[in-house]
Amino acid sequence: MNEASINSQMPKNPIITSISSDSQLTHEVSEEFSLPDYVPEVRRVLYTKAAVLPEGKFISDSGANTSLEFDGTVTYNVIYTDDEGKLCSTPLSTNYNEQTIISGHPDTVFIDTAVDSVTCRVTAPRKLTIKSRLKSRIMSFTDSAIEENITPRSTADEIFIERYTKSLNTVSLKAVSMQNIKMSDKFDSSEKEELVPVMCDASITITECKAHNGSIAVRGAVNVRCLCHGGEKDIMLTKSLPLYEELEAEGATSTDMARCVGRCVSLSISNEQNNDTCRLFFDVSCEIEGEFYRNEANSVTKDCYSTKYESQSSFKSIDTYSLVSAKNHSFSINDKFKKKDSSVESVVSALCEITGEKTELKNGKLMLSGKIQAAVIGKTAETEAKNSEYVSEIYEIPFRYDIPCDDGDIISRISYDAVISSARYEGDKFNISLEVYPSVSIFKRTAEEILDACVIKKDKEYKNDPSCVRVFFPKDCDILWEVAKKYHTTQRKIVEDNELPSYSLENVKSIII
Repeated sequence: MNEASINSQMPKNPIITSISSDSQLTHEVSEEFSLPDYVPEVRRVLYTKAAVLPEGKFISDSGANTSLEFDGTVTYNVIYTDDEGKLCSTPLSTNYNEQTIISGHPDTVFIDTAVDSVTCRVTAPRKLTIKSRLKSRIMSFTDSAIEENITPRSTADEIFIERYTKSLNTVSLKAVSMQNIKMSDKFDSSEKEELVPVMCDASITITECKAHNGSIAVRGAVNVRCLCHGGEKDIMLTKSLPLYEELEAEGATSTDMARCVGRCVSLSISNEQNNDTCRLFFDVSCEIEGEFYRNEANSVTKDCYSTKYESQSSFKSIDTYSLVSAKNHSFSINDKFKKKDSSVESVVSALCEITGEKTELKNGKLMLSGKIQAAVIGKTAETEAKNSEYVSEIYEIPFRYDIPCDDGDIISRISYDAVISSARYEGDKFNISLEVYPSVSIFKRTAEEILDACVIKKDKEYKNDPSCVRVFFPKDCDILWEVAKKYHTTQRKIVEDNELPSYSLENVKSIII
């Protein structure tokens, strides 16, 4: 390491991104809905599917901390039977708005909100009371300069110092603007009977996202389903549209890691009847939100001392964060259950909600676990004594997925999507197959000790006797930096005086100082 004056040796203060807060907030949303006259009256609710559409966040200083306000919409699809026992559904929505205090003054805040549970109660034939519990994970990131204090800061005196620096691998992150995607298509059906839509559902699954020059390429699918009445039978129509989009991401390069999430915002269905077939057309609107990350090497001072005057150093500990991985994963689940209601003859529709419950780092793996609630709308067999009717059954499916990961302090950020690929009854068994899509970012936390201040005492100059020769016999544990500091010289001078091949003391028997 070169000798230099204190003025020419002062490095620029590196910027370190750290996680300043990581908290969870549970909040409830409740509203009473009055159904319009054109919607059939409710006799019995079979299932209520809920989803969250985040909208905005507002950050303002609140003394030593920061006030965070965020809002959005909770959408519901209530599936029920009317007075005649027919299957019906109605879409509803309500707004949420929450406030909380987070520590410090972060530069970036991520909010991941999901539905934890939902209940729907019929208070009158046209009145529903829906309560949902939401869970929000709030992570804030702060960019701070690593400052070090070295005195004196005089330009008059040339004070030779030696610095011991280390390169820290720290994460830099960028949020990408949300992009809206609209698609239109039609269902393929050969049915000649008029198709009357009963329930529509759409979801977006992202299988891959990759950063490259100035953008993030996103691949996946938009999955649309529509349950219809066709004459005297129920018909489920499905369509999967391939998705490829490029999100504008200024500054992104092919070496960056990217993560994306998507959600369906709206879905509309219309039908067209002719002599041959009845066709259903749909328009779906989705949102895709992305982020990209890169690990950057930042040089920080681990230690510092003067070679001319006595010095006293103090140190501080900081937490640094580097990105292990950011990826959209996928895995399949196939499971069988004993049928809960033996009178159920067929599956009319199946929907699912996924909830992540736990992450655990063990034996070099990050283990994700949770449950999937599969709601089956079925139809009972018709008998002489009783007409067929619609019923609902709920099956809970536990899951676990492992991601290879080094041991250490790990912080993960995860969102889930799940799609049912098939659901059917076989005898007294219910068989279900699902595709699960977790989007995972993993950060590694490392505690580092770095220089805080170095006071150089100009009144205590070292008196080196040029006629004195020191011979030092290194041990296996000796480090050249520590030897140079002890004898008020520099690593470079020891290496040059002893013609050492490197800055290592390995296999060195003796050195002259």
